[in-house]
Amino acid sequence: MNAKIALFVVLSCETFFFGTVLSAYFYLRTTVLGWPLVHPPVSQIMIPIANTLLLLLSAGPMAWVGKAIDQKKIRLAQVWLAVVLGMGLLFIGGQIFEFVRSGMSPSDQAFGGVFFTLMGFHALHILAGMIMLVILVVRTHLHDFKFRRHIAVDVGAWFWYYVIGVWVVLFTALYLM
Repeated sequence: MNAKIALFVVLSCETFFFGTVLSAYFYLRTTVLGWPLVHPPVSQIMIPIANTLLLLLSAGPMAWVGKAIDQKKIRLAQVWLAVVLGMGLLFIGGQIFEFVRSGMSPSDQAFGGVFFTLMGFHALHILAGMIMLVILVVRTHLHDFKFRRHIAVDVGAWFWYYVIGVWVVLFTALYLM
């Protein structure tokens, strides 16, 4: 129970952080003359769209990890963890490719700074989630989880779902609005 409360506190703080930076983004977007972002055509945002689908689809395997442990199928839980980890790696690879292709940098006035702050911190959260997945894989190899006793998996899943939700908000705000 303490782990769930701690995660709730951490995610609450993270939500305020992302909300503050998004507020700065919207403020700058509405007040800075010549704001560089116009609505890009779909062909230019295919990688962020693919990344969005990838993260959304990763929620399924993440949910199946706990179910596999409940069914005493530890090997299957490890497979699902590896699938989610692979999807996270693909997401990070897509983000890196998108950043390089965009030609922007954090020093591109206010837009670049806010954009890269949001995207960079989200990428750090993805990496934190991936580290958590690796820890869960190791713990499954150690047979640390038992039927109905896998709070770390539940907390890890909630963190992963949070990261997915943050991405959906960022994708909508930065690419669609």
